Amino acid sequence: MQPNGAAAYASTSVTGDNQVEDSGACNIKIIVSYGSNNFDVLISPQSTFANLKRVIAKETGVEPEVQNLLFRRKEKDDQETLHMAGVKDNAKVVVMENAPIKEDDVEKVEEIKESIEPVQEISRGVEAVTRIREENNEFAEQVVSLEAVVCSGTQVADKDFLFVTEMLMRQLLKLDGIVAEGEGRTQRKLEVRRVQGLVDKLDDLKAKNSNITTDVPKMASSEPSMPSPKM
Repeated sequence: MQPNGAAAYASTSVTGDNQVEDSGACNIKIIVSYGSNNFDVLISPQSTFANLKRVIAKETGVEPEVQNLLFRRKEKDDQETLHMAGVKDNAKVVVMENAPIKEDDVEKVEEIKESIEPVQEISRGVEAVTRIREENNEFAEQVVSLEAVVCSGTQVADKDFLFVTEMLMRQLLKLDGIVAEGEGRTQRKLEVRRVQGLVDKLDDLKAKNSNITTDVPKMASSEPSMPSPKM
């Protein structure tokens, strides 16, 4: 379900029992990005990200339990307050919808954890990062292709940038979920920096793309031919 409008507003504050109620005083405006839509909400800086999820749920219909909120490209904990996280007026928060985990999947994960010896933790972390790096190689090729088109003076549809950006943000979430020590932890940090660099590159290309004169024919938009990695 999409937000009710491009500039939807919700005014909230937090009471002593951590409930959200309407209030117009001392609120800050937050720009919420959900898919290809942006909308604004007003909320107290003392609110938690859990409070913000409930406000977003009213606008999007996406339940708080399946929301992942990213601020400065990092997933935020429900109990952390906006003020402590450094969220200020006109800050941008990205909403990623996380598919609910099936009970069978939880049982399988627990079985795997119980069967793994501590000495295998480092190698597991390295292998997990390696798999994601291979997926990211394909997205890096997409970025290179978009750069070549934009630099040639051909305008690209905005949704092509949005698609690759969203997939890269999902990759950041997957990297954040990897438990790794030693070499695995080092490799994870390097890959996170690489993905963030690709996202920055896309932002620059999108800005450059918007400056291309309108008399230049737009490139026909098409979804990337490569299969999207499974979450």
